[in-house]
Amino acid sequence: MMLRAPGVEENWVLAVLPADRKLSWKKIRAIKGKATRMATEEEVFRVAGCLPGSVPPITKAFPVPTECVVDATIPSIINFNCGLKTRSISMSKEDYLRVEEPSVWDIVD
Repeated sequence: MMLRAPGVEENWVLAVLPADRKLSWKKIRAIKGKATRMATEEEVFRVAGCLPGSVPPITKAFPVPTECVVDATIPSIINFNCGLKTRSISMSKEDYLRVEEPSVWDIVD
């Protein structure tokens, strides 16, 4: 889920959580600021270079600097879109954390 955190400059955050869990706005706003909000479709495309629903959880590939935060409850195998809604990738949690090097927070309800 692409988020925009408050700040003088654009502050982009990609929140990665299990598909069956819900982002805790209370928790994420406590960490990133009260004005943190979901990015618009246009912002997602500009920041990630792909359409909402196809954004991969690998921010190192984004054209705009983006912080990646992952909930600790992601499963041992993660499945995600790779920039297209018609293609998916499966990756171990261990490999994902090694490649992306995200911050790991408690961000779900």
